[in-house]
Order: sequence, then C-alpha cells, then structure tokens
Amino acid sequence: MPFCWWCFCLCCLLLKECATEHDSWNIAVSHSVVGLEGSCLDISCRFNYPGSDRKASDYKGIWLTDSNEKVFHSEASQISSTFLHRTSMLGDLHHRNCSLKINPLKNSDKGPFTFRIEIQGFNKYSFGNHKVTVTVKDAPERPTLHVEEEMKTRKKVTVTCSVLHSCPSAPPRITWNHPGKESIESKKQADDQWQLTSSLSFTTTNQDNNKVLSCTAEFTGGKKVSSSKILNVKYPPTDVKVISRSLVTEGSSVEMNCSSDSNPAANSYKWITSNKTVVSEEQTYMMQSVNRHVEPLYCIAVNTEGESSSSLVKLSVVYPPEIKTTSSCSSEFSKATCVCMVDSNPTSDIKWWGSDQTKVLQSSSTEHHGFLSVVTLQSTVLDSDTVHCYANNSLGHSTLTLHVPHSDKLLYTAVAASVFLVIIIGLTAWMVKKSCGSSRAEQPVTHTKTEMDVTQSASERKCEAYSTYDESHHVYGNMGLEEDNDPYTFEEPDDEAMYANV
Repeated sequence: MPFCWWCFCLCCLLLKECATEHDSWNIAVSHSVVGLEGSCLDISCRFNYPGSDRKASDYKGIWLTDSNEKVFHSEASQISSTFLHRTSMLGDLHHRNCSLKINPLKNSDKGPFTFRIEIQGFNKYSFGNHKVTVTVKDAPERPTLHVEEEMKTRKKVTVTCSVLHSCPSAPPRITWNHPGKESIESKKQADDQWQLTSSLSFTTTNQDNNKVLSCTAEFTGGKKVSSSKILNVKYPPTDVKVISRSLVTEGSSVEMNCSSDSNPAANSYKWITSNKTVVSEEQTYMMQSVNRHVEPLYCIAVNTEGESSSSLVKLSVVYPPEIKTTSSCSSEFSKATCVCMVDSNPTSDIKWWGSDQTKVLQSSSTEHHGFLSVVTLQSTVLDSDTVHCYANNSLGHSTLTLHVPHSDKLLYTAVAASVFLVIIIGLTAWMVKKSCGSSRAEQPVTHTKTEMDVTQSASERKCEAYSTYDESHHVYGNMGLEEDNDPYTFEEPDDEAMYANV
C-alpha cells in the first residue's frame, strides 16, 4: 500500500510539471552568441505557450531590437530595411521553433534581440527577459590540428582538423593538402557554437617526413583560415651512396663520404670491400695511396629504425701510360709484326717511330680492352733493327724501344740461294754430258788401235769424268779385246772382223 501511494504521488508531480511547462510562456534561447562577420549566424530558439496547439496560419513570429526595429517578421514587408533579405526563420512556429538565421552577419548586428510571438485569436507575448546578444568577430579562429608527434613509415595514421562555427545550416568546408580518406563529424557546443571535425586517414611514407600538413576551413562568405604542422615520420636509411671525387690520381689520397636519407640521422657506419673486409666504421673514410687495382667497396648506414647499404663503388683511378714489357716484334718471311700494349687511364694516344725517331709509322690496327690498348704495326719495308712505341695521355708519356729480328729472313734467303746453286750445277752437268755424247758419235771407225790411242782427244778423256764407263762392254759391239798389263795394248783385228756388221 505505501508503495502504490508513492507511485501515485510521483505521477501527480510529473503531470503537474508538464502542465506547468505547457501552460506557461517560456523560451529556450542563448543569452550570448558569437558570429563571424560576413558569414552566417544561426540563433537556436524554442518557445512554449499555454493552451493547445493552433493552426499554422495563426502564428506570427517577430524578432526585435531594443529600439523595436524588426529584425524579422513573418510578413516580409514588416522587416526593417537594415535586415531585409538577410534574415529568415529556420524553424516552424507551429512546432514552436523560433530559430533565427542572419546571413550575412554584419558588424552592426550585435543586438540585443528579443523574440515575440503573436497567436491570432489567442494572445501575444514578448520574451523580454531572454534577450540575445551577438558578438561579431572579424576573423575566424584557426582550426585545431591534431597530429601524432612521431609516426612510423608505412603505417596507417589518422589526423584531425576541428573548427568552431555558429552556422550549422551552412557549415564551413574543410580541405587538406594531403591525399587520404576523409570523414566529417559535427557536435553542438555551448551558446550556439558548433564544432566541425574532419578526419584524414592515410599511410605514411618516407616522403611525408618534414612535410607540412595543413587543413583549411572556408566559411560561408569566403573567409578562410588554416592550421599546419610538420610531420615527423621515422624511417631507416635510404638512398645510401658513396660521395667522392669523380677522378682520383694514382698514388694520391681520396676522401669518401657515406651519404644517406633517414630519420633519425644515421648514427653508425661501415665501409666494406668487395671481399668482405671492413676498412672503416666512420661516416668519412680516407683512402691513402690509391692505386689502379684498388678493390671496389660500399658503405652501410645504420639508425634506430634499421640499416641500408650503398651500391658497390669502383674508384676511377687515372694514371700515365705504362707500356707492358710483353710488347714485342716478330718477323716471318719478309714481313715484320710489332705489337705494343699500353695500360693507361685516360686512354693514350699511341704512335710508332722509326729508329731515328723522325718518321711516324702507320699502325695496322688498334684494340681497346678496358684500360689496355693493343696497337699493331705490320710492315715489309722496315729498314732498321728497332722501332719505338710512344704513348701519351694527359698525365704523362712513355716510350719503349722494340728489337725487330731478321733471322728468319736470312735463313730463307740462304735456303733460296742454295736451291738456286744446286739447280745451276745440275744444269751444267747435264749440258756437259750431252755435249760429250755428241762428240763420240762423230769419231771415224776406220782407225787402228794405235791411231785411236793417239787421236783420243783431251775432251774425250774429260767426258769420261762425267760419264759412267762399263768395262764389260766395248764401244763397238763387234770388237774383241784382250786384256794385258798395258791398258792401251789392243789385239789388231783384221779388216773383215772390224767391218763384219757393216
């Protein structure tokens, strides 16, 4: 029973409160609002009156100044010229909404303003105790930009830009100078102020570091205001490279610097050769007595976010020409071939000189293999035992004297002479032999043994030296000879025996 009593009492109090609320003249309006000159101003307003609702045509809403100047009237003809075409009723009086909009707001629109309601056939009421004062500002406040103090590269982040305004019916437009996904949120604040917040989401990159991120709010009427912050994006070293002179003279020293782009800056370094030898752990490496065979090397930069290395770098070492001792000359038959090999950087101008160094000899061919140049001289008219190879570039010059061998030429000349001599001797012997054979055939066959012995000429004896005499056969096949101690003693045949075959 007591519980039911308490419930009944509570319901009565609520009904009484509602009846009081509904049956009295009251208004909900801000006493002071802030607006931007040249922009629009929304003054929210809700009122109440005793009695039941009326027809919409029965209501007349009026906003007045203290001097009874009509800021707004339901009948436009009643509006003061100062406010004509600049004011409008945002709400529906039939639904007890008396919100006022001023656009554009002028510096003179400071109020105070009072709302009056006139209900035809019922009553009229001015809410003089609830006046509205307007503070007109010349410029808007800068947006509030919220950005994380530190960001990691390749991570998704969200930044926000918030701005206060007093015209929710035509809010400012917020734009960003960075691409990303945007979203908008609006919240009502005290005294008819609204907060508009734009959120921007994007994935950071190395290029975002030290970049100015800004948001701009553009208000109705064209006034703009911006806020900006510099992004702080952490990332490991990138674009690591070796910085040094483009050309290094052999024998000199060279300073090399390990350059990188990173945030924070690199705090340690390593210099490593192509065979994995660590030669320094400083950002700057000083190489002493550089030579043309120096190994390629690279550097590594390290920070709190990671590390990265440069590409392999081969120093461009310049040096004067060096003529290789393997340069030489050779000869074959009557042609001499000389080859001069020159190592230099930059490439040398190479010439051939004769032994007296006054005549330039024309090279046959030139080949380049990196920094090694191979120049060939071929000639059949070299009249000396030496030639000179001369090489010259911007750093110096060098000369090497080469011996031209002639042994092969002399050997072939001697062989040719020997062959020629043998041919001459052979021809001579053949001609003599032929001559001897002809003289024998012409001798008379009627001579006796004694006459043959006496008349044998010296030329016939000479021929015997070049002919082969077979003692088993006689010159004449029908002669019979008997041997005795005297080789010149013959048996004298008779005439018939001598001419038996005639």
